[in-house]
Amino acid sequence: MPGVLPDRQQAKSPRARALMWNLRIDAAVAEFVGTLGDRGICSIVLKGPTLNGWYPEDSDRIYLDGDVLVAPGDLRGATAALAALGYRPASDQRGLPQWWLDHASGWERDRDGVAIDLHARLQGVELDPAAAWDRLWSDRELFTLAGSLATKLSEPAQALYATLHATHHGVRNTRGLRNLNAALEAVQEPDWRAALELAGELDALAAFTTGLRLTAAGSELAERLGAPVVRSVKTELFANTPPPVALGFEQVASARGLRRLEVVLRKLVPPPGFIRHWWPPAAHSRRMLAAGYLYRPVWLLRRAPAGYRAWRAARRRASSSS
Repeated sequence: MPGVLPDRQQAKSPRARALMWNLRIDAAVAEFVGTLGDRGICSIVLKGPTLNGWYPEDSDRIYLDGDVLVAPGDLRGATAALAALGYRPASDQRGLPQWWLDHASGWERDRDGVAIDLHARLQGVELDPAAAWDRLWSDRELFTLAGSLATKLSEPAQALYATLHATHHGVRNTRGLRNLNAALEAVQEPDWRAALELAGELDALAAFTTGLRLTAAGSELAERLGAPVVRSVKTELFANTPPPVALGFEQVASARGLRRLEVVLRKLVPPPGFIRHWWPPAAHSRRMLAAGYLYRPVWLLRRAPAGYRAWRAARRRASSSS
């Protein structure tokens, strides 16, 4: 199972277990990056080993998967490379509309339990993904990963992404907040100023400034930087770890004309691959898949009141900054 240490490592110290698992992830990501390079595809490694400099050498920090960003135009070639290396999609996204797709697709490899998230865009960045890639690639940095050269974000972009990641996963996600707090400790203020400027270029100010203010230290930094208070309904929802269905209300509200009806129908009747992943019993047989479709509207209705309240609260917070 991806992200779970093998039994033989369970008895080791937390530090030893983290180190052994991280080395396995590093080797797998280096292999993938090398395969991409052989196919003429550029890539940027996110999080994971690129953040080691923010943590003390004796840290027991562990990263559960690898994260790699490619240009949107190279996404198909990158997925083919993953398949050639023995990875399979963690979920079936066939048939899902573009507005439903996440910022990354998860891939898993059974033989070693490694998981890789393939990114075509960064959370919270509203600039066109191709233009965002060009901007990030323009000031990339090289680093050594498992004995090979790879590319990572510059320090300001790393700080920006740690903040965007914390916003996306919200105040209840300790892993995202841990990386943000590490960045607040390690990254110098001039680089944070550059991160704020980069957020503006990438149309990511709402996610960046919201994320900074998730912690007391980040709020103090935001004041020193003169960071504006920029809020959006989407970032307010993510940052406050919304209940199920809340984001769906925003997707419906943001749609126009017949597109709004499409969003509602898609949410009620998504593709079979989604149902099988969302409700695991549906993967067992066609009969259970049919039961999953019958259960879907019941599940949505039961969670709609809490989701609606969270969405209305996010709208109020977003409108208070305008």
